Amino acid sequence: MPNLISDIPAKRRFTVGMIGGGHGSFFAGIHRAAMRLTGCFDVKAGVFSSNEAVSREAAEALGVIPERTYRTFRDMAEAESIRSDKIDVAVVVTPNHLHYEPCRLFLEAGIPVICDKPLVNTSGEAEALIDLAEKTELFAAVTYTYTGYPMVRDARARVQRGEIGEVKFLYVEYLLEWLANDPSKLGKGGLWRGDPGKAGLTGALGDVGTHAFNILEFVSSKRCVALNAKLSTTVDGFGLDDTGVVQMEFEGGAEGLLWCSLAAPGHRNGLRFKIVGSKGTLEWRQEQPETLHLSRMGQADLIYRRGASDMTEEGASCVSLPAGNPEAYLEALAVLYMDYASALEAGPNWRTIGKTPVTDLNEGLRGVLLSEICVRSSQTKMWQPFPKSRMWGDP
Repeated sequence: MPNLISDIPAKRRFTVGMIGGGHGSFFAGIHRAAMRLTGCFDVKAGVFSSNEAVSREAAEALGVIPERTYRTFRDMAEAESIRSDKIDVAVVVTPNHLHYEPCRLFLEAGIPVICDKPLVNTSGEAEALIDLAEKTELFAAVTYTYTGYPMVRDARARVQRGEIGEVKFLYVEYLLEWLANDPSKLGKGGLWRGDPGKAGLTGALGDVGTHAFNILEFVSSKRCVALNAKLSTTVDGFGLDDTGVVQMEFEGGAEGLLWCSLAAPGHRNGLRFKIVGSKGTLEWRQEQPETLHLSRMGQADLIYRRGASDMTEEGASCVSLPAGNPEAYLEALAVLYMDYASALEAGPNWRTIGKTPVTDLNEGLRGVLLSEICVRSSQTKMWQPFPKSRMWGDP
């Protein structure tokens, strides 16, 4: 039970080696804050930057001893693999183009991996990591943060138990305004997201569209089987797409629509989904994460609230605070880290534990395939097939 305020009796603590995360790395600090919320992880080693001074600064701030502050992630993988107190897990929070090599090296060294999304920049790299993780029987996960929200898990459980009937249509949007607000002032994190050499094939689609796609498949438990995409660049000087519209077909005949943008004025972090069924529609918004709306055909609408007694078991199992005391983004990522702690403790049987399956490397692969297939579709102006892959929790 991933309750973040339960600290007695003592929880098992796992040692972390972090790749990336020095000064100026925004999301690394969020990862570390989420780890601290769990009470289960301690950063004990790292390569926090390619700049040795920046890496040493981060190590000192985090209490990492000089002996375990490494110059390269290759040095770190080799040295940690032979220590009697080697790290329990490597956490990769670098820009996209630097995900594959550390993930590969640490898995080869026998060390589990948690990687920020998107997993890597090519499906070939993702498939290689999947093969390696399966061969070594190691835990490996990708941090799709929004799957940690209690009401997202509640929605998933309600869909599975047939509360909205047969799923007919799936809609998701993820809209932000940061790129439209004077791109010349973009900081380090904004600049690399428009660089194909670092971000990969896509911009908005790879950055936020992958979250949107993942949440649809997660909540519906259905796989996309084909898509038709149009990727656009509306902001001068940005090297990749800043807007994407994707029509989708899902197994069983359900249809879907994904809309993502980094340049939509008035939208701060506008992730929202609707799952339309034969009996009703479920809707959730990230900016109002405490509620899940159910619109029923011919009946009054319902509003489910986080912390209420009528939550599903899957949703309620990751609630930490009483109703009326909001839980949001940091707690959602911490819920994932609680899942990771349970998975690390379970060892090779990690896929079979928990009410909610972990977003593993197979989900990472689907995020990479989304970019590749959408680029192909947008260029050819044609529908493209999307390969089916293993579902959550499959052995």
